[in-house]
Amino acid sequence: MTARAGGPNAGATAVDEAACHPATLQVCRYVARSRTLRTVIGRFDLGIPGSDLKRHAVEAIRRKEFMAYTVSPPDHFDTDELCFVPHDGWCDILSIRTNGWHRHHGDHRRGLNEILSDLAAAVACARLRILSAEELAAERTRGDLLVAWEIDDAAELAQARGTIGAMLRDCGLGGSARATYLLCISEAASNMLLHGGGSGRLSLRRLDDRVRAVLADRGPGLNFVNWMEPPAEDGQASMGYGLKIILDNVDSVGLHTGDAGTTLLLDHMTT
Repeated sequence: MTARAGGPNAGATAVDEAACHPATLQVCRYVARSRTLRTVIGRFDLGIPGSDLKRHAVEAIRRKEFMAYTVSPPDHFDTDELCFVPHDGWCDILSIRTNGWHRHHGDHRRGLNEILSDLAAAVACARLRILSAEELAAERTRGDLLVAWEIDDAAELAQARGTIGAMLRDCGLGGSARATYLLCISEAASNMLLHGGGSGRLSLRRLDDRVRAVLADRGPGLNFVNWMEPPAEDGQASMGYGLKIILDNVDSVGLHTGDAGTTLLLDHMTT
């Protein structure tokens, strides 16, 4: 799959974007009933004809298989990757727009395509839900609000952890499950402080069959170059490793990201 060539200023635009957002998530969704594509996250502008995206999405839905294709963007010679994740009646199409960023020789950080494949696999296994702005608005206020904080530093996060731990115990979570869920909330909140503009809002909600932690920052959206760093010596994971911990241990994760910030919904089933 090859992208169309860009306009006369495409190269300059890519350089400007790379300076601010070296790598950003893009998701669009093909709906089989209406045969339409709509953007869910980002602009999803890789210069690829919509007819090609629809054709591959239809194939993924028909085969009921996760599919991936390489893409050659117009502004550099490296290849990106598109992942098609079929659902019942629609297909999510994921891409990480690198804006020309690539690893140099000897760089041992995780590759962006590897991170994208992990995200797409989590979507395919229903562990990760990519939420549009409308879906997020409906989901983030579901259930009863138990407690909420504005988190600006590690001390406030530590205080919030203690209160959340007591509330999770009241909700019926046992010691091991409670500790693991608290770890996931802490990973998400720490990355909110590190990569999400330095502050954000953390709330805990009770739904009929689950508890839900909602973490929302006001940063510029996910920058995936941050995700590739290995854990630091003090044990603090980057978002790439932190999200892996979350996806491996939380029943369901909802994600929306964009220029106005990133929101994660971390669900733990109680029934």
